[in-house]
Amino acid sequence: MHPYETIRSEILRRINDQTWPAGYVLPQEEQLAVEFEVARGTVRRALSSLVDAGLIERKRRAGTRVVDRKSHTSTLTIPIVRHEIENAGHHYGYKLLSARICGPEIDEKGIFGDVMLRHILCLHLNDGRPYQLEDRIISIDAIPEAETFDFKSISPNEWLIAKAPYSSVRTILRADCASGNDMKHLRVKAHDPVFIIDRQTSFNKVPLTYARLSHSGDRYQIVTETDEI
Repeated sequence: MHPYETIRSEILRRINDQTWPAGYVLPQEEQLAVEFEVARGTVRRALSSLVDAGLIERKRRAGTRVVDRKSHTSTLTIPIVRHEIENAGHHYGYKLLSARICGPEIDEKGIFGDVMLRHILCLHLNDGRPYQLEDRIISIDAIPEAETFDFKSISPNEWLIAKAPYSSVRTILRADCASGNDMKHLRVKAHDPVFIIDRQTSFNKVPLTYARLSHSGDRYQIVTETDEI
């Protein structure tokens, strides 16, 4: 990996895990060059690529700031499920159901190509009740640490947001009938409606992970609000 890509990845990680939240003013190029032990030109190249991606903005005299992605109505950021539940005043629980190494044959959508994959199935709980079934595939080629991490105490959702910077997210919201796993783990019946979030993340056009996130149709809702003008 070129040094500027290493710097870009680290800055993305800080943005994605809110170490550098929206509006945060980044250190000056000279400071970043000292931190990463590279020339200013290398830092400038990393920052320019993030400007092009719309993640930061550079203004004369105002410095370089993290862009508030909430202001882009076409962009959905990735929430941490634990925060969703706890912020609503409920008790969060997590249960790992299975985690295994797989070949490309598990990639039914043909997203990842000929690489080894980690398949994880886990359940998020709200006050002890099933809330979200996370069925996730991670590219070991793109995120090598995922091969050995056990995911027993932290969900893939939360671990990935902290460890794997992403530059693009594709999200599909849809309704479907309950699958076998949905019936078993969400405690729903055959043909009961479930609400599905299909989410795929990539970094520099390299697929990182795909997740099917299912919820009982009668216990899940999405609420959106806009600030008063």
